[in-house]
Amino acid sequence: MKKSIQKPENWQDFETLCKKLWGEIWNIPTKIKKNGRSGQSQSGVDVYGIPKGESSYWGIQCKGKDNYTNARLTTKEIENEITKAKTFNPKLEVFIFATTMNKDVEIEEFIRLKDIESRENGDFEILLFCWEDIADLIEENLDTYNFWVANKLHKTKFDFEVYLNEFENEFVIKPKCIRKIKRYRLKEPEVERLDTGISPLFNNAELVRKLSMIGYQQPILQNNFSSRKVNEAICSFELIMANTGSAVIEDWRLTFRVTGEHKEIMDQLGTGPMGMIDIGFLKHKRTHVTGNRISYNPKDNEPLIQKDNRYFEAFIIPLCKEYIIPVEWELLARDFDKSGTLFLNIKPQYEDKITYEYVDTEDDLKEDEIISIDEKKNYTDD
Repeated sequence: MKKSIQKPENWQDFETLCKKLWGEIWNIPTKIKKNGRSGQSQSGVDVYGIPKGESSYWGIQCKGKDNYTNARLTTKEIENEITKAKTFNPKLEVFIFATTMNKDVEIEEFIRLKDIESRENGDFEILLFCWEDIADLIEENLDTYNFWVANKLHKTKFDFEVYLNEFENEFVIKPKCIRKIKRYRLKEPEVERLDTGISPLFNNAELVRKLSMIGYQQPILQNNFSSRKVNEAICSFELIMANTGSAVIEDWRLTFRVTGEHKEIMDQLGTGPMGMIDIGFLKHKRTHVTGNRISYNPKDNEPLIQKDNRYFEAFIIPLCKEYIIPVEWELLARDFDKSGTLFLNIKPQYEDKITYEYVDTEDDLKEDEIISIDEKKNYTDD
């Protein structure tokens, strides 16, 4: 039977299997724990717990070999992990090496010698379980067998990724911003002004008529939109949710959390002069915004099959400066969960509005001063 029990496809799955298996062996399925998270110092221990009937902690070091690294467990690696396990707090009573490596006479002998040495020094007992040993234990423990073999978790692989536009983990957005700048200039010598003969009391029409007599042409006004309200600092981006594994993901939902500085996050923009939303559109929404969070729920709990994806467009008002906004995501599904982080790279497009301050001497000249930076808003009325 054990020949049909396949090894896990990756070290994360192997660690989960060890937690399930020894949780059943030790009769503490809800008390056995993984130690910390990826990237943290774990003192040589991946899984730990106090077996039922014992009073001290036992620790497991999960070593994925062969299928993952094409390597065997080495004596140097064993010694390093033993040294680290001695720093685990509180002190371990038993330290277990669990590995997907096939049984090896030399390594088993080395473990036996290190076990005697450790116990003679008043430290923990050391045990080794290679893949053949673990397969035997899976057959002997029904809950783990059903978890790993009957449900075929060793043959299917759940995986999921979230991307930004063009299936990337980072996307550049370019809010349009107004940068008001004070620029210093030397005063020019005064020149005799042209007398147009126009009285300041004339109305606008008479002013235009008088100016036309001396060759003045009225400029044509551009972008004269009526009742238009546009904040050009609003930027859009796509969130693409993809099943990258070989198993169907069911009963799933996602939460996105914008952790970087920003003014507002939205899942749709208003339409019309008053910013009204189409009620028909709201009935079919899959997204909902609360503060800095966007939640996504698929239509009618529709499963996400292999190699398929879903996407939606979101909108954000970032600050008018160059910086990066992290967007954390978390997937919760029936048999799987995963999280990750995306990054919005903010590169504002500045439109400079310059005001001049004239000074009398060159000594009074200064470098340009940025007075303010604000979102570009084109709000015009009839």
